[in-house]
Parts: sequence; C-alpha cells; structure tokens
Amino acid sequence: MITNEPSEQLVEMLGQPYDPKRIQALLKPYGVRRLPPVPKSYFNDDIIWTAKSSLRIDLYRGPKLENLTGLQHPDPQEWIIGSVQFLAPGADDRIKTPYPGLLPGSLAMSSSPVQAMAAYGQPAMDEECEWPGFSGRILAWRGQGINIVLEYEDSLRGRVLRSCTACLIGCIGAWTSDNPEVFAP
Repeated sequence: MITNEPSEQLVEMLGQPYDPKRIQALLKPYGVRRLPPVPKSYFNDDIIWTAKSSLRIDLYRGPKLENLTGLQHPDPQEWIIGSVQFLAPGADDRIKTPYPGLLPGSLAMSSSPVQAMAAYGQPAMDEECEWPGFSGRILAWRGQGINIVLEYEDSLRGRVLRSCTACLIGCIGAWTSDNPEVFAP
C-alpha cells in the first residue's frame, strides 16, 4: 500500500533495490538533489548521506545485508535499502534543520514520546539512557519485518526528537547485544 507521505513511501522501500531516480522524485518537494559520491570516503560502500534534507539512507550489498538480517537477495552486486533515518540537529554535526516532512505514523520531528506512543502503541523498548555526549530516552517498536526507533535527547529546550529510524529486522545490528528481544533478527 503506497501512502502520500514521502517518509512512509521510503519505509515501504526497505529491503528493495536502491533506485536513486525514484528516491529523488519522491523527495523533490524538499529540494533533494542527488549527491555525487566522495572519492575514497570510508562510507562510500555502505552509506549515502543527503544531509541537506536531514535524511540518511543506509545502503548495503546483498551479501552484507544477508549477514546482518538473514534476508536473501539474489543479486550480490545490487544496493539494497537497509534503513531510513529522519534526523534533527544533534543527530549529526552536518544536520542544521530537522527533517521537514511528516514522519511515518503522521508524527512530526516536534512530536513528544506520548504522541509517538499514541501513534505506534506500547513500545517494545522504552529506556532512559545516559552515555558520554547523550542523555535521553529511546523508544522502539518491532513490526512485521521492520523496527522503528525514536531517539529523544535531553536539551535546554526539554526532551527533543533527535532521530526516527526505520530499519529491517535487527536494526542493522543496533543494540542487538543490549536488547536482543527487540532488535535481534
């Protein structure tokens, strides 16, 4: 089922081959242009950044994605969409403005944890976290073949949404050792 919101259409593309023209057309209202690859970048093989749109799409070759998720992909040379992150300032030094559109579930980057739970239901994980450079709350939901993770950071303005990540089962390895019941494939 295709929806009108670009964020939900992006989430529906998880596990599918990366089609830059399709993504560019989908995000055209936000002024996104295809960025040329950076020569000899550490991330060149796995990640494409579109920082101007406050969006990150993680791409993986079939074999690497199979190792991380257990999902089969017939063409080992094809790039597959593994996760989509909608970002706000604080998620990365390059992010200057929050993702401008609605998030999956009709949430906004200004939505509170209470609003997120109203949209997605009771989370499978709800943790207060503190580590160097971060203090906040992480909410996560596991759906059929997909995880949604919202990361709220404590700031001078209160608790603000820093990122919303939609990813294939396993969250591409994120927190699998801390919370295997939520994130493990």
